[in-house]
Amino acid sequence: MNIFVITLLKSQSSSFSECFSAKSYLSGSASTYELTLHLLPFEYLNRITSENLCKMYLPGKPVITQLHFDDTSFPRPGEDEISFIYKFNTEIQVTFQLSKNDYLHIADKQNAMFELWYDVNLVKVNGSVNSIEHTKFNGTGCFKRAEMKYTIYGDIDITVIPNNCKVTLDTNLQVYIEFQEGDANEQIPILPCTSGCQANEYQISSTSFEDVKVYRVKKATADDAKLQSFYKHFVDNRLLTVSINMKYKTNGLNSIISKQFDNKTAKDTWGCTSDPHLLLATTLNPNNMFIQFRDSLTNKMTCDTQNATKVRIDDYVMDGSTSTRFQRTVSLEKYNQQIGVTFEISPELTQLRSKYSSNTMSLIVVSYLDANDKILWEIFYFGIASLGCISKATMHIYEDYTCISYQFDSKKECMSQFIPASGKNTLGIFYKENGITHQLGFYRFHYDLDYSVLQQQHCFRCESYEDGTYEKQTCVENQELTKQKLKKTTVGFGINSNYDSIILETVVSECRTIFVPFIVAISVLILAVVIYVSSIISKKLR
Repeated sequence: MNIFVITLLKSQSSSFSECFSAKSYLSGSASTYELTLHLLPFEYLNRITSENLCKMYLPGKPVITQLHFDDTSFPRPGEDEISFIYKFNTEIQVTFQLSKNDYLHIADKQNAMFELWYDVNLVKVNGSVNSIEHTKFNGTGCFKRAEMKYTIYGDIDITVIPNNCKVTLDTNLQVYIEFQEGDANEQIPILPCTSGCQANEYQISSTSFEDVKVYRVKKATADDAKLQSFYKHFVDNRLLTVSINMKYKTNGLNSIISKQFDNKTAKDTWGCTSDPHLLLATTLNPNNMFIQFRDSLTNKMTCDTQNATKVRIDDYVMDGSTSTRFQRTVSLEKYNQQIGVTFEISPELTQLRSKYSSNTMSLIVVSYLDANDKILWEIFYFGIASLGCISKATMHIYEDYTCISYQFDSKKECMSQFIPASGKNTLGIFYKENGITHQLGFYRFHYDLDYSVLQQQHCFRCESYEDGTYEKQTCVENQELTKQKLKKTTVGFGINSNYDSIILETVVSECRTIFVPFIVAISVLILAVVIYVSSIISKKLR
């Protein structure tokens, strides 16, 4: 009977030993004196079809854990047990808190064993850790700043501002980009440059960590499957956490530093650097969310859009730890005819605006797509989301001048802004015909807005404008064209300011544009006088 029990336990122990991979490893933090045992799942768990005790018996059960070094163990006899609840086919991390003296004692040891007890000491499994890594620094200590600039589906350039860190640039140094893929971290190696290198680029001849300002992942030499996996995750989620990591050894200790990218931008492969469309802004208005190209009221790029047929707009609005994603895809032709991009009011937008603070941020990605929805080129912009304070705006066009009446939101944040729009402002006038937006002209001028005055009006004549772009030759001729269009269709307008917080737009369906020609008013008055005088003369003649 005893022989049978021993044989059974050995059989179970053998089966249970296949629950975890031989690549399981141990990591330590020299700042917190913690050891973490990373138990990786056995690579072929799903192929074990008979008596897979890991799947049949262990899930949900406690497993007691102990670490063994050559002359010490954790936890020690008499100390509290360390245990975890088993989950099938999942990495499990078990943390051991050590004293400073104990940690320093084992810090230079390269070998360790782990011991697992299943079902309260009935079955014991031993295993060796594949490696031991001790982390000493975080990335903020070695990098002041790190930025990623990408070519969609291609090269990734990383520019850094390094601090003084004792990192030896030798063949043992591993540099890589890391990003989250499901429950695991995926890595893309960054190899030293070998040809056509910049003076401050990471290469074999680099001698000092502080001298390296540029790291590159080149599509030509990268693991293409990993690179494309990164872009797939990045396109699906632009808030993907991405970092530059370095693994190295100093004084016998394996160390890892990690620095998340402070900024991500798309490389200007189309030569659009001087285009005003590279700077975007999001405004949370009372009646909509408006995405606008700053310094321009038109969406049409001034550079070549090549073979693009569609444009996809992604806007992530972040309020503290939460984010809300808004997305829209339109044809390139329709997009070029629009002025900005408007997302109509929704419960999500209402909530975002009600919770608005100065820390509300916006990440905007404008992707130009070909006929197969492949991304050809992108604009990637991250900045503060603006609070739009105009709840209603009306434009009145008279014979020789134009007036805009504003009604401001009484929201507390709007009342406290008091920012005058004193820089160059642009008034854009447009109309819709057969469902297509047409531009009537852009006018630049100076004026002040005071948020403490909830209702105000500003009027302009052609001589008030500093310059402009008109459909006609002159401002006066363009005003006449506007009046003609106003008789036939709805005319809308938008205002672009140098200040983020007062980039404005009034949707066509919401604005009321009024045309009251002075000459018509005079004519009506004269006609009334004539009729009145005629009636008096008629009575006298009788």
